[in-house]
Amino acid sequence: MATVRSMISGGSPFAGVTALWPTDEHGKYVIEAEGIRIAFTNHGGAVANLWINDTNGREVDIVLGFDYAKDYLDYPGNTYIGGAVGRYAGVISGAGFHLDGITYNTSPNGHGGTTTFDGGGKGWGKTSLDIASHTKNSITFVIFERAGSNGFPGTAGSSLTHTVMKNEWRISYGVTPSRTSVPVPINLSNQVFWNLDGFMADGPKTIANHTLHLPYSGLRIDADEAGIPTGDLKGNRPDSRYDFWSGPRIIGPSLSTKTGGDKVDGYDDTFLISRPQPWNKDSHPVASLASAQSGIKMEMYTDQEALHLLTWNEPDGRRLRLTNALRITD
Repeated sequence: MATVRSMISGGSPFAGVTALWPTDEHGKYVIEAEGIRIAFTNHGGAVANLWINDTNGREVDIVLGFDYAKDYLDYPGNTYIGGAVGRYAGVISGAGFHLDGITYNTSPNGHGGTTTFDGGGKGWGKTSLDIASHTKNSITFVIFERAGSNGFPGTAGSSLTHTVMKNEWRISYGVTPSRTSVPVPINLSNQVFWNLDGFMADGPKTIANHTLHLPYSGLRIDADEAGIPTGDLKGNRPDSRYDFWSGPRIIGPSLSTKTGGDKVDGYDDTFLISRPQPWNKDSHPVASLASAQSGIKMEMYTDQEALHLLTWNEPDGRRLRLTNALRITD
């Protein structure tokens, strides 16, 4: 009955299936494999916890999130913590675009109402996603978005599948456009903030001691003062605050610097991934993050051609478990 009501109102055909999957005592859906355990909420399909053992054998939670799933619903701050970003990740300047001779006005939720940011005011990170499948080591979130949602044309059914294997987490996206001549622009991502020393009361409150390496990212996309991409490329000069490609580099010294007389706090930058063919995407990581304190090292593999680096710089001691973390998305 829930599925029928949802489809009539323009929702997902998987609405009734979602209720079949059990949650833990915190209202989260858990998947696990040897050496790794992840908890999700269906609000934005957010990753709420990721537990892994440090070198002392202690299980630590290394992603930023809330302790209870219900807390995601009314948090007034960054609503994309750990969640899916869509229908279109990034910034659309002017909150609109032209396609096939038609102008589409998209949700003006960014930069004082002048841009569309990460999908719009009702982007996927702010939507309760349905769950099509949930096994011990895998979960698939789905969203069925009608044409016109946040101003985007075309109707699409999309899926986001998380699978864990021994010390490994895989994310895959799927999109099924509707049978129509109307184009379906889409650009999906997932946002997670990391602290490899663990989100614990006695843990470090910063990632300043972490080491980051982006071996294929000698270039980044230029952005204006508002953070909107200009379309130009900039070189990441050796020993500059953007030089993570010439070798692993400790993040701390570059988190707060002066550039052209202006103070710059943290990162919010898109780095290109310039790899020779063949990519060997399953054996050559495009990013690695490591902590000497916990002994944990994370490597990221992708078939995409850019990654976005964002640091969490805003203190919030009310309900978040930490106030400084690092986001890397492709």
